[in-house]
Amino acid sequence: MISIISSTNRKNSNSIKVAKTCQNIFNNNAIESDILSLENLPEDFIFNNSFGNSTPDYLELTTKYMSHSQKFIFIIPEYNGSYPGVLKAFIDSLDHLSMAGKKACLIGLSSGHAGALRALDHITCVLHHLKIEVYSNKPKLSGIDKLIDETEIVDVQTIKRLEVMLKGFMSF
Repeated sequence: MISIISSTNRKNSNSIKVAKTCQNIFNNNAIESDILSLENLPEDFIFNNSFGNSTPDYLELTTKYMSHSQKFIFIIPEYNGSYPGVLKAFIDSLDHLSMAGKKACLIGLSSGHAGALRALDHITCVLHHLKIEVYSNKPKLSGIDKLIDETEIVDVQTIKRLEVMLKGFMSF
């Protein structure tokens, strides 16, 4: 299974809309995927699930979406020139030994014109440190507000771009 991670805890985020588009592409190709939205993390996960501690609910969540998956797609919104702090806290809470050797794909999005370029560079360094291989094709979705509607991406060229990238990622 592939886990698609909407990497923000913001409600009704653009990231979740991009995640749903990716899942639709996988569904159309009979590829199993599931979405983890960080908005569904327990509010106190940072304090109760760090430094080797884990609550049963959190362990179940991380096992389902992270331990049992071999591939991840991180939808990364740009926050203050980098990626969201909740994503860093989430990554810090994981069992890093169980993550080594897995593969990740990154999709950056921003309302500006750089498409979260720096955020993708920053998270790539963190994932490489954890021995997670990162696919080289990293779409940067600039002006995201113009590419989506209330639920998903509607821009045809962006969808085609994601289809090509996701197909390549499957053989990565």
